[in-house]
Amino acid sequence: MLNITTNNKIKRVLFIGAGSNDFGREAEHDAAIYQVMPELRGHGVEVFLIDENPYALSLESLAATVFWQPLTVENLKKVVHDNNIDTVAPLFGGKSSLRLWAEVVQSWVHGDGPVPNTLGLTIDMLLKVNNIPALTSLMSDNGLPVINNYVLKAQDEANELLRELQLPLMVRALHPNQTNTRHVVDRLDDFEDAIHLAKLQSITQEVIISRAINGLKEVSLEVLRDFRGNKMQIGASEDMDPIGIHTADSLSVSPILTIQDQLISQMRDYAFRIADLLQLQGVMHVQFAVDDDTHKIYIIKVSPYIDQMATRMSLATGYPTMLVAINLAMGVALEDIVLPHNFGNNTAMMEPMMDHVVVKLPVFPFGELAEAGVQVNRQLNSVQKSIGTTLGFGRTFIEALEKAIRSAHFNNASFSPTNMAHINDDELIQQLIHPQDNRVLLLIEAIKRGYEIDELAELTAIDEFYFHQLQHLHKLEEEIESDIDSIRSLRRGKKYGLSDGLLARFWHTDFNIIRTLAKENDINVTYKAVEPSAGEFPENARQYYATYESENESIQINEASVLVIGSGAFRMGDAASGSYATAIAMSELRRLQYPTIIMNNNPSDATLLPHLADKQYLEPLEISDVMRVVELENPKIIVIPGNRRKLIKALRDLGQQVMVLPKEKHTPNGPNENQSEFALNIFYDGQKIYPINLTQHMAGEIRIVPQVAELLHSISQSRIDNPGVYQIIWYQDTIHWLKNVDSSDIGHNSWLRPMPFGQIAYMTKVMQIPWIRLTVRAALNELSKQDIEMLTTVNQLPIVHQLSMVAADVNYQLHLQPSNVIDGTRFEIGVGVNYYER
Repeated sequence: MLNITTNNKIKRVLFIGAGSNDFGREAEHDAAIYQVMPELRGHGVEVFLIDENPYALSLESLAATVFWQPLTVENLKKVVHDNNIDTVAPLFGGKSSLRLWAEVVQSWVHGDGPVPNTLGLTIDMLLKVNNIPALTSLMSDNGLPVINNYVLKAQDEANELLRELQLPLMVRALHPNQTNTRHVVDRLDDFEDAIHLAKLQSITQEVIISRAINGLKEVSLEVLRDFRGNKMQIGASEDMDPIGIHTADSLSVSPILTIQDQLISQMRDYAFRIADLLQLQGVMHVQFAVDDDTHKIYIIKVSPYIDQMATRMSLATGYPTMLVAINLAMGVALEDIVLPHNFGNNTAMMEPMMDHVVVKLPVFPFGELAEAGVQVNRQLNSVQKSIGTTLGFGRTFIEALEKAIRSAHFNNASFSPTNMAHINDDELIQQLIHPQDNRVLLLIEAIKRGYEIDELAELTAIDEFYFHQLQHLHKLEEEIESDIDSIRSLRRGKKYGLSDGLLARFWHTDFNIIRTLAKENDINVTYKAVEPSAGEFPENARQYYATYESENESIQINEASVLVIGSGAFRMGDAASGSYATAIAMSELRRLQYPTIIMNNNPSDATLLPHLADKQYLEPLEISDVMRVVELENPKIIVIPGNRRKLIKALRDLGQQVMVLPKEKHTPNGPNENQSEFALNIFYDGQKIYPINLTQHMAGEIRIVPQVAELLHSISQSRIDNPGVYQIIWYQDTIHWLKNVDSSDIGHNSWLRPMPFGQIAYMTKVMQIPWIRLTVRAALNELSKQDIEMLTTVNQLPIVHQLSMVAADVNYQLHLQPSNVIDGTRFEIGVGVNYYER
């Protein structure tokens, strides 16, 4: 079918959201869709969106007609037919959206009318991309280096294949029903289990078997292509860990530091050829395996859609990937793309350059689960275990690594150098061969114990370059620790990214002493802009990272600015709901015309969308890092989620005006299978309490229930510190609770808590009342007369949607192998919705 190359053929576009958050699917797709929908409106296109995720920011966008519904083939076809959709945009929703749209296309019958076009790909290429063997065959037929795939259905077929292939093998599902997972088989005893697991993941009960290439380097390239065939590389990264550890669980580095330019050039050529084969209009992520000894290159994955690599490279380089991608998909040539005023004139058609290093570190849920008595399999392999991502920016690898560690693990007690010292040598060697989440600190510990670099490289298949870097870091820390109160050592430590807190620990003092000592000796932080041209051309910079050099590129934006502290890397229980709440707060601050600054380090977080803030600081969120930004920007107010209690106290102790988005330190436990938790939901504006409604919380589900007037007026007068949405919670063992409870039960058997961010997102959509925006307005004394009138009558308003919020179908067993059931309320990663009857 003919691809779209001119935007006058596109009238009505439907975006397919990514659905519930899951392993490998954070908030990057929602953020991308939220950013590009207004751009399409600017092209004169009518925009529609369907998604089921209550945390989706894009479902609250004014740029689109939205459908908050379960993502099913039937719902999708109905939206297409009822709204005369001529073009569908699944690629911004990632792999899950592409897979769903491919199912819709394959189920299309003659009576359904013409199939809508796919934005950015032809229908033919869409189906090939969704079929791994077909895509592999296409690339092989065109001379590209791929690994042969074998598609099988029966176990005896697989056993027969073992006679031809040698271990290790990679087994995965064909047409997977969820995220596809690679199972690497090193032993014959594991082969049948791997086949069984892959078949369970496959809609058609078919599996793909191919030769595994464990131990090789994994490299990712992000490229783009317009309809004329013009192509650009917009970013590249290498994993420190070899293939065999899921790329999401590996430390990754941009730009590429350990591979020859000739090989990088060859991979770039391969990626461009794939883009031409697919007739792509947009961006694409290509993953390669590289054999350093033989210089062989293999293409291992092609993703012609938005994924975490796209958002990471956008932050790492400052390149406006999403805005360029939607223009390319619309058939606009690279040289004709006009970007908003905050980007340079030639940015779209200029390959980004980097004058800094960015280190990505994964965040794992093991610590939080262990505190709740849930033990998991901590060993890293080809199945993803991480649930979040954070970035560290610096002039050198060591500086970027130090900041990434500080960003990723500020509240994870198990991720500690002190704990490493207690590991005996036998256990250390075992973990070097079979890595766990503390990989980086374990490598540093091995260096401390005198292991030779070539020995470590052989044990881990990690490039020697990284061990030399870690050895340099160890020597630096040793010298600083033995040189107490030395200004020379302080200067060196700051240059390499060591925090005030770490230096204070080395010198047995307080971080404020370190801050004062640095100020007195003119050891001052400087901020460098993240720009696609690396400062070569004039650009309107708005992204900054800290380092210690002579020239500072960031100046105070406004005396009345508001600094927003992001949630950082996603963690179980917080996940995308924290990103949603903070991004909405920023949007409201912009609407109220406050100059806004965001501090965050999570590339998948919507708070780092360029249009939500006047300035971004891509930094760790510890007190010393925050205070350096505060000293430069002197914000009027600092907005911070309520679970960051230590940071809130430290900022207030230092005289800062803090506005809290109310939140519990930990997401509360949910009811068990035999209980119902009930919540009397209220809004506090700083002076007065307004009743909202009642919700019933069952294991894995929340729904609004019929209101009982006397209960809505039985509100505890407990003191509430900050404006926001709160809940009075109590439990009932009987489902006939309405007949058996009166107002006195609430007072005697209840307690008050802030409504979790995830529930606020749900309540906002189900009631169509912007609770986070009202919280911000109340905290700033900006509630309007209309706001007060609405709050006064809110408990009498009809409910717009008859949808309950349900825990997503996350396969914890596959990813984590937990020792007991994970509480889907406290430790949820994602949620969806279901219809229910009142």
